[in-house]
Amino acid sequence: MSPLPIEQALPALRQALQCRDEVVLEAPPGAGKTTRVPLALLDEPWLAGQSIIMLEPRRLAARAAAERLASELGEQVGETVGYRIRLDSRVGPRTRIEVVTEG
Repeated sequence: MSPLPIEQALPALRQALQCRDEVVLEAPPGAGKTTRVPLALLDEPWLAGQSIIMLEPRRLAARAAAERLASELGEQVGETVGYRIRLDSRVGPRTRIEVVTEG
């Protein structure tokens, strides 16, 4: 994986999430918010086996994000990373990152 700009913010993000439940993360498109942040937070102790829910605006974006994250882990969608969108869902009992849409 080549480094992306968001990686510089990950230590501060981890620290902020240890202290509070909500954090606003702003970065330009392509910085790595979708592809790097969820995977970086997956094994944090404060998460304690809970799931990460990612909201994407469109079904295509949700599926693409789930596929990318799963491929980074060397897995298929529906294992550690899955998605739930209108009329389609690929999650399993081991899914810890769910990419969802509002509808």
